[in-house]
Amino acid sequence: MIALIPSLATTLAWWGISTWLPPYAASLASTSNLPPQQWAAYAGMAYNFGGVLGYVCFGFLADWIGRRPTTMLYFVMAFLMTPVLFLWTQDLNLVLLAAGINAFFTLGQYSWMPVWLPELFPTRSRGTAIALVFNAPRFIAFLGPLFGGTLIVQFGGYGKAAMIFAFIYLLGFAAAPFLPETIGKPLPENV
Repeated sequence: MIALIPSLATTLAWWGISTWLPPYAASLASTSNLPPQQWAAYAGMAYNFGGVLGYVCFGFLADWIGRRPTTMLYFVMAFLMTPVLFLWTQDLNLVLLAAGINAFFTLGQYSWMPVWLPELFPTRSRGTAIALVFNAPRFIAFLGPLFGGTLIVQFGGYGKAAMIFAFIYLLGFAAAPFLPETIGKPLPENV
């Protein structure tokens, strides 16, 4: 049950932050008399490029410093990079850089699940447990796109709405210490 909390934090915050990045970049481009769709696409590409690097690096970091510290690092950095991206960066070129760095942690954060989850459960329930932890948060996160526009208007813009969602990362950060560190340990066979 504890593993559901960081999974929920990863999924909910990521949906808010990643889906708002292209329209945010487009709005900045529009105010600078640049083609909004082009800059929205650039922001999406920068975000995905950073995310791929984050995926790859997560595994190496998890093997080097441990699953728990790496996961906690990704959660705290995702939280810290959100205001850099949405509140403090107005230059479009810097937005692309901040989008890539933000994605390294927000999108790359999904790597904690294939790295750490299989090591938390015994063989007889591993597949079911991983599927539950990975997929159950999506039954809640699907509401995000339905209410996204309302949240942006309610909170007064992309930046403030993204920061509200970024606080969810602190929930994942707080839950991670309650999961056992598994680096160098054999897969559990018994409950």
